[in-house]
Amino acid sequence: MRTLIILLFALGVLNTGVFAAPVLRPVLVTVDDLPIASPGKHREMKDRDEITGGLLAVLEKHHIRAVGLVVWNNVLRARDEELLARWLRAGHELGNHSFGHLDYTATDSTVYVADVEHGRAELAAFLGRDQRQEAVRFFRFPYLREGDTPEKLGAMRRYLDASGQRNLTVTIDDEDWSYEEGWVAARKSGDQAAMDSIATDYHTALRMETADHESRGDDLFGRPVPQILLLHANSVGVAQWDRLFTWLEHTGHRFATADEVLADSAFAAPHAYVGRYGCSLWHRLLDGRRRAKARAAVQQLLDDSAANWNKGDLDAFCADYAEDALFVSPSGTTRGRQAVLDRYKKKYVDKTGMGTLGFELIEIRLTAGMEASVLGSARPALVQGASVAARWTLTYPDHNATGLTLLVLRPRGGGRWEILQDSSM
Repeated sequence: MRTLIILLFALGVLNTGVFAAPVLRPVLVTVDDLPIASPGKHREMKDRDEITGGLLAVLEKHHIRAVGLVVWNNVLRARDEELLARWLRAGHELGNHSFGHLDYTATDSTVYVADVEHGRAELAAFLGRDQRQEAVRFFRFPYLREGDTPEKLGAMRRYLDASGQRNLTVTIDDEDWSYEEGWVAARKSGDQAAMDSIATDYHTALRMETADHESRGDDLFGRPVPQILLLHANSVGVAQWDRLFTWLEHTGHRFATADEVLADSAFAAPHAYVGRYGCSLWHRLLDGRRRAKARAAVQQLLDDSAANWNKGDLDAFCADYAEDALFVSPSGTTRGRQAVLDRYKKKYVDKTGMGTLGFELIEIRLTAGMEASVLGSARPALVQGASVAARWTLTYPDHNATGLTLLVLRPRGGGRWEILQDSSM
């Protein structure tokens, strides 16, 4: 028994004679598309009142202070402002989710910024009338699409900085909205079996997404990190949030405020992710790490190639070519690693004729598309290829030779890459 107690103290399980309290993971609950998501399915004010009341009751039951993101174009009539006021009276914060919920990928930056500012201005005016919240602090990108080019990403970041809004990213990106249509139809028809099936799918999906995103975040930072959960203001949420929040409470989570969660250093980690589709913050950061690693490996290949050349080791120099590599030059084409090696050995018969090789990198472009999770969420895929544009120079005692090369590469495994195509001139 004494040995067991000593072991428990060493593991941190016991502290001053009592069991240490478990460390609970902070979770910020965020609710998109206020006042009501899928407004076309909920046009009657009675329905909108009931959904709002149901969502607020569940949040209050679990002592949750959420951030609700408002699509001002969803404010269909004057009484919808009263729905927003109910969120404020319950102690929740409202943020900007744009005016028209535009897709940034399909929209010019100027038009998009104007739409987002329209939504901010309308919300700010409402807050000024209500006087329970001082300013619009947060914005969330519709569809989580922050820009499909560096220029569009930069344009929105400059606008958000200038307008005093912070991008409220998502870390647990789920598909809760996708259950609303089926839920509404089943409820209207009184189909209990369909409702039970949808509820089962809903909770299975959100639990899987929570586990997956938390695992990725923890792997990125080497510790349990806070999370930001994405939900939508809909009727399926009225029916299912209580069970969802109870599960989170029973699995090591606690509900936290925006200020507490966003104070964690994980949310200050920079990223420059651009893509056609949106994804969670953790996937953006993971994509950045993958790309940095790929760039470093490609640069290492160039460095090693030059070093092997300068040692006069053509066998090692050509080892980076794929077995079926294609070499293209003004004199023609050569296919296959061995044929490329034979070509070099025929042209450079000794070390003296090889000179000293150096590469001046012009550009590395990486190829990585999107993949879908088992539940349909878009997320960045692994880096699958790279193209390299560079200037090569051979330095000799009495002259230099220089030209351009375009390389197409793919991962070989083990952190190494290989050349599929080489066009040198």
